[in-house]
Amino acid sequence: MSSNIQNQIRIIALVAVFLLFAGAVSTALAQTRKDLPPQDASLYAEDPQPLTMAQCGQCHTKHFGDLKNAGGKHQFDCRECHEVFHAYNPLKKNYAEIMPQCYTCHGQPHGTKHVECLNCHENPHAPTSVKMSHMLAGICADCHTPEAQELQQFPSKHTEQACNSCHHNRHGYIPQCAECHQPHFATQAEATCMTCHPVHQPRTIVFENEIELETCNACHGDIYAKWQGGKSKHAQVGCAECHTAHAKIPECSMCHVAPKGHAPQMLEQFPNCLMCHLDVHDLPVKK
Repeated sequence: MSSNIQNQIRIIALVAVFLLFAGAVSTALAQTRKDLPPQDASLYAEDPQPLTMAQCGQCHTKHFGDLKNAGGKHQFDCRECHEVFHAYNPLKKNYAEIMPQCYTCHGQPHGTKHVECLNCHENPHAPTSVKMSHMLAGICADCHTPEAQELQQFPSKHTEQACNSCHHNRHGYIPQCAECHQPHFATQAEATCMTCHPVHQPRTIVFENEIELETCNACHGDIYAKWQGGKSKHAQVGCAECHTAHAKIPECSMCHVAPKGHAPQMLEQFPNCLMCHLDVHDLPVKK
């Protein structure tokens, strides 16, 4: 038998085996299931009711939790945004088509410069939780213009810091001064820092009469000790009552008028009160 005839026989055999196998598979697929469930029309007797939010959350647990904990004004019916749902088809690749777009409701709240909402609001189900990022730190001044101008107008070490050095965890995070600074005295309350130091111009120090005098003692210890041990009426007057602004040296005439016993000739000869009264923080007193 020639080799050509042998090859033809092998091919015919292979085709026959393939056809037998295909036929067996087709027969198996065509066979009716013997364990089909019984028909139950009552299952479809009721019209379906819209899903509740809790029912959405049974499958979409993370999204439900995010909305519950940080949803902000997005805490409303899911279908207000997701008008089309459960319609994603990987063959159609229609994800972008069925997902809601932020501008549908929000327009462009930050103008035309920042239109990619998800760059900052990474999670639309937790819009109030905006993580601080390098990109976000670079555009703070676009929205927080007064604060940025204040930092530049009143230079300080705060001006040298990037916004995310202080507002480091998330957008809207207000740090405690003690994260970087030591108090003026051990028992100083955290809330008192900004009564004197506006945070974006900390060197513009504004005093209030209620300021704790020990605050002054932190830097002016020698003067504070002298004032505290004084015997004159000045020892009964708080620092900020005279020094209404930091480093301001008041004129005696702010509170005092020329005493009746001081003749004009004396005032002309001694025009500066401290030429006689020596030290304003420890005035000489009659014994």
